[in-house]
Amino acid sequence: HDIRASPVNSDIAVIVISAVADEARRTLNGTAVGIVDWLEKPVDSERLHAALAKIVASRIEPKPKILHVEDDEGVLAVMSEGLGSGVSITSAKTLKEAQQAIALHRFDLIILDIALPDGSGLDLLADLPLDTRVIVFSAAELDQKLGDGVQAIMTKTKASEIDVAKLVRNMLASSRHDVAPTHAKE
Repeated sequence: HDIRASPVNSDIAVIVISAVADEARRTLNGTAVGIVDWLEKPVDSERLHAALAKIVASRIEPKPKILHVEDDEGVLAVMSEGLGSGVSITSAKTLKEAQQAIALHRFDLIILDIALPDGSGLDLLADLPLDTRVIVFSAAELDQKLGDGVQAIMTKTKASEIDVAKLVRNMLASSRHDVAPTHAKE
């Protein structure tokens, strides 16, 4: 109870090792929150390793999932390289591929080209969950506001793939810290 009362340790994982672990667990009667396992002495090393593995697995953050909707192989390659291995990128070269990807997966962020071989990338905006962030990266000059889901509009003649990759990293970092997104326009 003292561990949970401390603001610094309130979410710390606990493994109880005791000669009377079963008795202590019964005494607390469900009031012990956040205990990963109760281990009786002598400690079973396999059970201890399993408890530690459970803690480690719960602490690993999954990679942010990005959908890059773009029909130009060169732009896809440069963007992928610029974003690096810290993200999971799905590429869609057509509107249809993008719609299928959105139907199957939840993405943290979408980098969206407008001019696709089979339609406008803007048609995807209505199908996206409200919390999906969008960066429009297109050759088309856009001045109008495209909706609350679009955080940035970047024109390919004025911004490079590396500029977009930097913006993506900043947006993902701010979302991890619960900071409101910035609306950028280039």
